[in-house]
Amino acid sequence: MMRRAIMAAAALAAAAAFAAEWEDTSVNSINRMPPRTYSMPLADESAALTDALVPETPYVKSLNGTWKLSWAGNPDLRVRDFWRTDFDDSAWFDIDVPSCVEMRGFGSPGYTNVRYPHALSWPKILDRETKKPDYNPVSSYRVKFSVPEGWAGRDVILRFDGVYSAYYVWVNGTKVGYAEDSKLPSEFDITAFLRPGENLLAVEVYRWCDGSYLEDQDMFRFSGIFRDVSIWARPKDGIWDFAVKTSLSADYATGSISVAGVPAGTVAALYDADFRKLGEFPASDTKAIPEVRLWSAEKPYLYTLVLRNGADIRMKRVGFKEQKIVGSTVFVNGRKIKFKGVNRHECSPENGRTVTLDDMLADITLFKRYNIDTVRTCHYPDHHLWYDLCDRYGIYVVAEANVEGHEAGYAEKGLGRFPEWDASIVERNTRNVVFYRNNPSVTFWSMGNETGHGDCFRHAISEVKRIDPTRIVHWERGNKDADVDSRMYPTVQWLERRGQLGDSAIDTDALNGNEAWKTGDHSRGKAFFMCEYAHAMGNAIGNFQEYWDVFYAHDSLSGGCIWDWVDQAVWKYTDRVDSATGGRERFYAYGGDFDEDPNDGPFCCNGVVGPDRKVTAKLVEVGHVHRNLVLSRNEDGSF
Repeated sequence: MMRRAIMAAAALAAAAAFAAEWEDTSVNSINRMPPRTYSMPLADESAALTDALVPETPYVKSLNGTWKLSWAGNPDLRVRDFWRTDFDDSAWFDIDVPSCVEMRGFGSPGYTNVRYPHALSWPKILDRETKKPDYNPVSSYRVKFSVPEGWAGRDVILRFDGVYSAYYVWVNGTKVGYAEDSKLPSEFDITAFLRPGENLLAVEVYRWCDGSYLEDQDMFRFSGIFRDVSIWARPKDGIWDFAVKTSLSADYATGSISVAGVPAGTVAALYDADFRKLGEFPASDTKAIPEVRLWSAEKPYLYTLVLRNGADIRMKRVGFKEQKIVGSTVFVNGRKIKFKGVNRHECSPENGRTVTLDDMLADITLFKRYNIDTVRTCHYPDHHLWYDLCDRYGIYVVAEANVEGHEAGYAEKGLGRFPEWDASIVERNTRNVVFYRNNPSVTFWSMGNETGHGDCFRHAISEVKRIDPTRIVHWERGNKDADVDSRMYPTVQWLERRGQLGDSAIDTDALNGNEAWKTGDHSRGKAFFMCEYAHAMGNAIGNFQEYWDVFYAHDSLSGGCIWDWVDQAVWKYTDRVDSATGGRERFYAYGGDFDEDPNDGPFCCNGVVGPDRKVTAKLVEVGHVHRNLVLSRNEDGSF
């Protein structure tokens, strides 16, 4: 009996050792390169001196375009050897990359708010009703590419900007690596796998994985290679990552800048907004900038930093901005601030989670026209160009990590309490910080959303502060451990009492002891940021002016972000012909319109604007209440 038990235990241990990475919380990636700020090698320094959002370079090649696709609803039915170089994919479908496969007819979108589309049985992916592992759609991709001749002698890096939700990568029939965390880039060094002429890239994408338990955001659920794919080349031993360190004098008249994390001998040059050179200096040294121009939402002044290490030339737009909390008040560049924000999902009615630069510009243009100066990237990192646009046009960013385990709840089953989730929660937060710490628009780091608090998040907060001690840390589920207190959807009356608490006008115990004003670990004399409020579903935003009357009445109340920016509806096509266009009729679809189960109906449609981004009465109201100059008439008729 003892021998049989030992053999059974050994068999279980062996099975666990060979468990699929996509159902193993201890494996978040294989052979993935470290995170880094977005910066590509340039041909020369003059290439950096451009108004273009992304400078031209011969060392980046897009792999976007038409790929081959095979789709299977059951992992056991996926094509097993599709990565082989002699595999015949001529009968496969064509698909555009980037895209969400469900928006191209493979599987269907599904909208849920709190519930997982799969069973809550981590780390396994099981059908919600049958509890069987037979429904986890797999998309198998193939594409051929060539490497530019001018890249000889350089390291070639394969970059995925976003893939739902776990994927394996092969180049020329050899497995390169594996990655999870769908909303942050993953990069792989493929130099050793390349050959002259044509190369084959094969990618196997699982719709859900153990990481999906941390991706339970209130949104339509999609899968596939939904963001850009590219290859790029850097000199051997060239620059990988760098951290731009800026500071300001007490009177905000002088700035200083240095660069950490670059190879020895790297030289930095700084240019002003008109591309006038302000000087060169060893990158690791600190250079003073007299009469420094500050970055703010009102005046988003950007300098251009150029780094040179041998043949490796990089650039980054940088800004001088300070955010800090003094007492119970948030300051930006020494001035009290009220953040006038929205929560923004990445969504397109035509393309699902895939958004273009034009889509991003449409959103940011409406922001600026209607007095929205803050955005919370609910509840995951966005496409890297979004942060650059916020830098350029002046939007304060609450940069949120890709963490939400909503269905598991906030109490004893909350994922933040389990050590099995520690590595993933910490890594998703720290990678977010490394990728976007050089963007001056980032003002808050947010640990995620609607997940049970615990040691996993305490560890994440500690690591975030170690990497970047200059930004404010927000975590609505762990106020005691965050820099600001936060809460969702309180009443105007509650907000008034919270303002008094922040101003130390009332006693903390008295407030917590009164059920009507229960605060949830809020602290007397502490700043407050309302990460979600003013639910915008329907045709109006209730009590909006009243909220802002209270915000302005208390220095401790720093503003907040409306839920949310845009209706997340997507186009669904019928078999009928549209008499006006000659094409198929279509309508805006929401939860349940794709016969998905579970679903949460139209609750994805609570935006300030509709899916088409047309101006609404709600948007006009937001712009009016958010206005930064208010005139009032005195009794004598003067203003």
